[in-house]
Amino acid sequence: MSNQSADNTQAPLLCRLIYKSNTCWDDLSNEMLVDLAKQSAENNQAMDVSGLLVLSGETFLQVLEGPSDAVNALYVKIIADPRHSSPRLLSFEPITSRQFSEWSMHVVDLYDLPIHHRGLLAAKYPMKEDYIEISDDSALNLSLLLDAKAICLSEAERDPLN
Repeated sequence: MSNQSADNTQAPLLCRLIYKSNTCWDDLSNEMLVDLAKQSAENNQAMDVSGLLVLSGETFLQVLEGPSDAVNALYVKIIADPRHSSPRLLSFEPITSRQFSEWSMHVVDLYDLPIHHRGLLAAKYPMKEDYIEISDDSALNLSLLLDAKAICLSEAERDPLN
């Protein structure tokens, strides 16, 4: 006898997907990032996907969490998006709870962080020129994403207009 409920439904399996890509935008402005975050948040909310997109130099690092079917479908769209080049899947794993549930999508440009926070990140993560280097190390990238999340949340607490 199966452990499924009487109506044969199961909660969708949650997963976390982390990838990196290079930007293909010649002039990537903060306004473009804000628009991207707004549109992505609306789309992701409808699919029950949460996440964070970090920009460091010309490299995107993004985490997506949610039902595996929705996350996979979204990643297929992302790798086909001409604004991304050389997408690289860094990790895909089942999860029991989300680490990035605060946002259906949030975007942060690490270069635009207050100098104090940039200094903390620079002391912890490898640098390339003036930017945090986004490596292929899954654990290091998850740590960077969690640190970026903590910084964003602490800044939001200080700025009631945020």
